[in-house]
Amino acid sequence: MHYQMRLEQLNQSSIDSVKESFNRLPHTDHLDGKFRLRRYSTVVLNSGNAFAYTKLEQQPFEQSEHYNKHQGGMARSFEDIEDGVVESLGILDMCDRFLEAGAFPDTHPIEIHQMRIITTGEKTPVSPEKVHKDGYDFIAIVGIGRYNISGGNAQVHKTFGGKPIFDCPLSAGEMLMINDRELWHNAADIVRLDPSTEGYMDAFILTARYGNG
Repeated sequence: MHYQMRLEQLNQSSIDSVKESFNRLPHTDHLDGKFRLRRYSTVVLNSGNAFAYTKLEQQPFEQSEHYNKHQGGMARSFEDIEDGVVESLGILDMCDRFLEAGAFPDTHPIEIHQMRIITTGEKTPVSPEKVHKDGYDFIAIVGIGRYNISGGNAQVHKTFGGKPIFDCPLSAGEMLMINDRELWHNAADIVRLDPSTEGYMDAFILTARYGNG
């Protein structure tokens, strides 16, 4: 069964296994690299161990300008997600749920973005692309942590110009899975609660296409 939209909750042990690694995410030289810290890898279930994922050879990340008006049409390179994170209980939990909800085979590769969006001023865009699709078949947004912020709601739309049918911040471990062919998504800006202290939002983004497993 291919779900249009599905919301699940990861176990606390899954969250705990990955949350500290967000403190080591690097800035990049990309247009959003000063406020969207990121690592990126493609993973697949370990052929010799059904309880762990492993990284495939690193490739630049590319999106068509049709889907990403902000940074599409250019190859972007990121540092790999750390080995300990890829092999963690958290990645195992979210990837297993993702493959099941999207009706993918167990051996299907998954692209993963590990991101921290930090506040840079009065408002910081979580999604510079605004309402958009990512150009995949199935995607997931996994909330891991929020500090000193309001906003950042994950938003899902049936149509590009329509009101969101889902509009809510993702708490730690909440995993929102979306049919990227049928639905549109966005994220609201984040606002710093205490102006004297930096705020941030941590999340994983998982994406996959049918037929490339």
